[in-house]
Amino acid sequence: MLATGLIPLLRISALLLAAPLVSLRVVSVRIRIALALVLTIFIYPTLDLPLIDPVSAQGLMLITRELFIGLLFAVVLQLVNAALVVAGQTLSMSMGLAMAQTVDPNMGRVPVLASFLIVMSTLIFLSIGGHLILIQLILMSFEVLPIGGEINFTATLANFIEWSAMVFLGGILIALPIMLTMMLVNLCIGIVPRAAPALNFFAVVFPAMTLAG
Repeated sequence: MLATGLIPLLRISALLLAAPLVSLRVVSVRIRIALALVLTIFIYPTLDLPLIDPVSAQGLMLITRELFIGLLFAVVLQLVNAALVVAGQTLSMSMGLAMAQTVDPNMGRVPVLASFLIVMSTLIFLSIGGHLILIQLILMSFEVLPIGGEINFTATLANFIEWSAMVFLGGILIALPIMLTMMLVNLCIGIVPRAAPALNFFAVVFPAMTLAG
């Protein structure tokens, strides 16, 4: 019974391992384990767990399935951060700040604007109760994908790959208003050398692009 009860813990632990916010280095492993245990204890009475020997072939398949679902769920949530990084990179290139980068613990070297967007999105996420929504999604996942139910791995991966294209689309949509503004600024800057030939072009262009962005 104890081994069977640990099966939902696998999905929750895998999700918390890579999910946004809780996967930050400032959130210690002890906190993640404690949160996973608390969620498992609360959801365990509501689950209809199959009686399967965890060390059997069927049990190993079930364990692999739960880990796959948890990690896939977390990666899908991480795509939001990836879209923000794409938006930040696009804005940095248009504003002349492509060389200004910081080291993000989860995403690696990212532009400063991408770090700013990630921080702002995290604050907005917490302000609207996103952490509670995340817990609710974890609990709802056991209703949509019950333990022991069938899952088409091929179709799931195909849908995930197709949906991951939203990273680039989302990043472009986030950056699109500022990109259009920068295009107008560049058109105006193109007139400056003809209107004032004696003006130091580079001393005006880069501050203007940064301020416009």
